[in-house]
Amino acid sequence: MKTKSRSAKILVAVILAVLSFVYLLPLYVMVITALKSAQEVSAGQYLLPTGQPQWSNFTEVLFGSQRFRSEMATRLGNSIIISFSVTALCAFFGGLSGYYLSRIRSRFSTVLFILVGIALYLPYQVVIIPLSILMAKTGLGQSHAGLIFSYMILNMPLASVLLGTFFLAIPRELEEAAEVDGASRIQIFFQVVMPISLPAYASVAIIIFTQVWNEFFLALSLASRKTQTVQVVMAEAKGTTLVLYNLQMAAALIAVSVPLIFFLFLGRYFIRGILAGALKG
Repeated sequence: MKTKSRSAKILVAVILAVLSFVYLLPLYVMVITALKSAQEVSAGQYLLPTGQPQWSNFTEVLFGSQRFRSEMATRLGNSIIISFSVTALCAFFGGLSGYYLSRIRSRFSTVLFILVGIALYLPYQVVIIPLSILMAKTGLGQSHAGLIFSYMILNMPLASVLLGTFFLAIPRELEEAAEVDGASRIQIFFQVVMPISLPAYASVAIIIFTQVWNEFFLALSLASRKTQTVQVVMAEAKGTTLVLYNLQMAAALIAVSVPLIFFLFLGRYFIRGILAGALKG
């Protein structure tokens, strides 16, 4: 039995090592390529680190130059404003709607839940034309507010379903005790339900923030040159006649740094929040 157990541990360790290598190798190549000069990249030795790190690549990407004409700093600011705003709004209103769907039993709530479920699986490309018309008629087209409102519409069903699922796992006795003490439904939500649901809110925040940050189609279609996000710059970084892989990798590192920091900040709550909803019943 000891021999079998030891063999199983060795096998698991080997599999984990191989998978880790496969997963981390592209990240390693991206980091070392971002620090190379154009001449070193042209040499084709992609796995070898550079002896002279070119930190100026990041400055060139952020503020633009002759080789990298798009200024990434402005688009990075747009992405931060839009992503954080959408995440906060979806978490707040998604929590309210999810609580309503998980606690109120009526024909209206049942119909509403079905509509939310349909919206959850509806490809956003289907609504791009009516969404564009809505933005144009309301005067929100090609603005930060328009993009925030559009992303909020598309991500609200996800926030409602995830948070509503988590709320189902909360014992009703806690709410009943607060109700006996004279608390209203709103007070129960904000003072009882929300504080113990922080892991779920963290999970929803990470998922929505990542989706909005990485979204490209709406950022290209509904934004102006001044409100485009960082993903549009990533597409422009490819170039037409000359491919500067070192600048592309520097731009990619900058683009992934913000969601990575956001995930590391809330990551300890992520698994707890997902499991809490998944293990209901």
